[in-house]
Amino acid sequence: MRDKLGFKDMFFVLKKRCALIILITMTAAASTAAVNYFLLTPVYQASVQILINGRQTSNFTDIQTNLELINTYNVIMKSPVILNKVKDDLNLQETTEELKKKITVASENESQIVSISATDKDYSKAAAIANTVASVFQRDIQDIMNDKAEISIVAKAVPYDSPAPVSPNKMFNMAVFTMFGLLLGAGLAFLLELLNSTVKNEEDIENGLELPILGNVLYTKPKKGQAVRLVNGVIGKDQSF
Repeated sequence: MRDKLGFKDMFFVLKKRCALIILITMTAAASTAAVNYFLLTPVYQASVQILINGRQTSNFTDIQTNLELINTYNVIMKSPVILNKVKDDLNLQETTEELKKKITVASENESQIVSISATDKDYSKAAAIANTVASVFQRDIQDIMNDKAEISIVAKAVPYDSPAPVSPNKMFNMAVFTMFGLLLGAGLAFLLELLNSTVKNEEDIENGLELPILGNVLYTKPKKGQAVRLVNGVIGKDQSF
């Protein structure tokens, strides 16, 4: 048996094992669809935008100071001093660390607009968390920082929206695992072919037994209406039909 396959051989292997490849690919696609649609719980995200008005100036140094201050605010929003009050206001069962993992705070393109996002299996709860973080920060930041920056809520999360879940990404997961199933099926087909020790042609005999080929016996399949019979030890065709 040859230990490597040429391009033409690869084509015939894929054709020969086509049913196996299709079966594995369809199994991977169906399994992924079942897991994504019936087992995984969707996770939703709600976002709030706030505007932080620092010192109004055109001086470059002061502008940089304002941006650095906003970065400090972003850290404070996820700190226990804010999240503990959010837990109390909403009567949440999560610990402070669990709540922190659900919240993302980011500046919009280095501007004074800050986006506060919260994720949860219940969209209404995610919206409540995001809105409460923004309101608690707006209410308490002056006492925490002894700073007179103005905090304005630009856009609140609407609790009764029906957005699409951010996780799981069903179509992406199905595409990835379907492709994985296709590659797995093709790889298994080639592996089975390489492990197949049956003799297929003259080249396999020469490579396996290291003997020259002196000749071969052709076999012709009988046509329809003909039968092969043995006459005096010689195979012949019965023409009586």
